[in-house]
Amino acid sequence: GMAVSGNLTMLNVTTDLAPEGEEFYYRLGRLYDEYGVDWYVHLVIDRAYILGSIDREVAVTNTDIQVSQRKVDDDLGKSRQLLFKCVAGVTVILTVLSVVFVLRIIKPLVVLEKEMAEVAVMKLELVDTRRPLSNLKEV
Repeated sequence: GMAVSGNLTMLNVTTDLAPEGEEFYYRLGRLYDEYGVDWYVHLVIDRAYILGSIDREVAVTNTDIQVSQRKVDDDLGKSRQLLFKCVAGVTVILTVLSVVFVLRIIKPLVVLEKEMAEVAVMKLELVDTRRPLSNLKEV
């Protein structure tokens, strides 16, 4: 009978037949025949021949991933800018509304302060008596 032994290993081989740095799979096999002769078989397979199409697909996939990642990064940057603009716009609107609200609250108090100052110095003719009553119950 025949038996084969040995492992498939990766070699970087430079020969007259292959360019420098070319990778090959190499396996040394030993065969026994019924006549007692030992045969050593050297099997050399070009890596590019076996895995070339896979390497090309991996390169295409890596390129697609890089393009996709750039698009995601661009979209993320645009989303951050939009979020910043929205927050800034809401901040400005709320600030303006709060100033208007505060001015409307203190306007009757300012009028009351001026009239109380006139009453204090007994200038009652300057007090507006035709003004409608305030909605405030206590003053």
